[in-house]
Amino acid sequence: MFSRYSQPNISTIEEFTGTFNSVVENVMFAVLNEMMNYNESKKGTAQAMKTIITDKTIRINEKNQPRRRAENVINTIIVTNNDYPIQLDNSDGHYLVIKCKAVHRGDHEYFNKLSKGMDKDFYDNLLTFFLNRDISKFDPTDIPMTDAKKQLLNVSRTPVDDIIIKNYKKFKDGIPISEVSQMKPNNWNERSFKHSILQKCTEQRVYIDKKQVRVYKLLEENYSVYDDMMNDLDKEEQREEQEKIENATEYLTK
Repeated sequence: MFSRYSQPNISTIEEFTGTFNSVVENVMFAVLNEMMNYNESKKGTAQAMKTIITDKTIRINEKNQPRRRAENVINTIIVTNNDYPIQLDNSDGHYLVIKCKAVHRGDHEYFNKLSKGMDKDFYDNLLTFFLNRDISKFDPTDIPMTDAKKQLLNVSRTPVDDIIIKNYKKFKDGIPISEVSQMKPNNWNERSFKHSILQKCTEQRVYIDKKQVRVYKLLEENYSVYDDMMNDLDKEEQREEQEKIENATEYLTK
């Protein structure tokens, strides 16, 4: 339906975020197919994707051509069977994550029939539907928190997230910065650690026992995020405990 304004099958995210990125110029719709699992070496890639999603213009670098700026009109769908294709921050407002049901997996008759139905009449009707749909009240920044996104957020947890979860009440009330400094992972430097903390908290001065103390206080907008993360952790721990009981019972009955 988007014809030359689409890229239907991009196999690597580096085509978007690499040195040469002319593939995104004047493209309204792109499908990133079979995204591989995220790893630490791709942190820069994740940040570059945020830029592609949010910026109104994009800098295009094409081989043997001078660099130029272009309007950023791209909309992207990422398709993958992997568990961890991209790292999400708990304040993420860029991605809608959906887990598709496998009810028709291996059903060749279903997909053959579906494919044959995607003819010119289908696309004409689909375009008419889109053009007549009232989206005046649609807010693209209101992204639903799905179960699939919660799972991806859990595997994207950072050491700072774990520290906040472990000391949740203290961070909500205000925890002394000197105390938090003692929690810094050994492989982190002070500046990176403080920067990560300040992504989740504010730095304030309060009086404790009549003494002025600098504290980190968790941003209220993050309360619900960490509440959800803690609830999911509780459910996971309960599930693991139940599995241990069931395995022990099965062993005793053999």
